[in-house]
Amino acid sequence: METTDNRLLSGILEQAEQNARKKLEDAQRQAARIAEEAHLKIERELASLRKDHEQKLRNIELKKQANLASAKRKANLRQIDESYQQVLRRVASLLDAKKVAQHLSTWIAEAAIGLDLKEAKVAFSRQCPVTEEHLKEAASLVQKATGAKITLHIDPKPVQGLGVIVSSMDDTISFNNQVEIRLRRFDRVVRSMIQEHT
Repeated sequence: METTDNRLLSGILEQAEQNARKKLEDAQRQAARIAEEAHLKIERELASLRKDHEQKLRNIELKKQANLASAKRKANLRQIDESYQQVLRRVASLLDAKKVAQHLSTWIAEAAIGLDLKEAKVAFSRQCPVTEEHLKEAASLVQKATGAKITLHIDPKPVQGLGVIVSSMDDTISFNNQVEIRLRRFDRVVRSMIQEHT
């Protein structure tokens, strides 16, 4: 009986040992799987962090490039504006009353054509007065250009700058042909010329 008991005990022990080995192997496999999953999760998180970091670096680089381009554009615009102001000052200094007087008839005619009136008055600067001769020549230029007759009068109210302002008799509409305004009309052309040469 002792041998039967020993065999039974041996069988129980052997079965317990097999169960223990099996549970240990299962536990080791499960631990290895958990470790592998944890490792993969860490790798995914690291990859995500790297990707976010790279995207942030790209965004910073894009902002840097945009800021540099903006700064260059502003500096270029400032340079163009400074050059433009120099051109305006130079042109204004070259256009004295004597030179402007040579163009008054044409400027009056141009304004009169733009207004398309039968009768108008012409305001001018005391530095560069409009004469009856200017008015006659302007009326003749209008008639040649459009076939229309216009009566022009001298406006007793002077203007500040060189040039003329042609207005309707009731002052409801006017055409400003003073030097400063004429120069502003060429603003885009002058700026594009400056831009081409800078």
